[in-house]
Amino acid sequence: MEDKTQAELTLILGAGNIAAGDEGFGVHVARRLAKLDLPVSVKVMEGGVGGFDLLGSLEGITRLIVVDIMMLDKAPGDLYLFKPGGTSIEPGKKVVSFHQVGILELIQIAELIGFKPEVFFLVTTPETMQWGFELSSGLVPAADSAARFLRDLSADNFIGLKKYVTSFPAIYSIDKTP
Repeated sequence: MEDKTQAELTLILGAGNIAAGDEGFGVHVARRLAKLDLPVSVKVMEGGVGGFDLLGSLEGITRLIVVDIMMLDKAPGDLYLFKPGGTSIEPGKKVVSFHQVGILELIQIAELIGFKPEVFFLVTTPETMQWGFELSSGLVPAADSAARFLRDLSADNFIGLKKYVTSFPAIYSIDKTP
């Protein structure tokens, strides 16, 4: 068995509110990944809406892949991969409490204390935003595709990421390899 302390560690973080339908997309993907055989250098975590509580999970991580939803001018269920850049604070957001820390702020705080993983986002646009524990019919196949995509990338230690993500601010469709 490979020693995780000697290898590059990747954390796949499924973000979102599981009780808000498509908002829980990242958590649904994390649950699918947890059932798959992944390399020991890959950790999968349901981040939910943990915010600041997730900070300790970034210690020792060299690569962070956040799976989430994002309001894009794209079709729901299409998957996109990108690297964040520029400011880590959401435009117009004022953080006055650690209870308001989102993923972008978490990454910024992590960097301040020396945790500097390479960060990627794998996202889709939600079809609906309604209370419920299930994904909409359009996002169920997207969650399956996201889990397969991440499983396949992990098989080659994520070297395949380079063909999708070359620079910020480009957002790449995983269905249309560049």
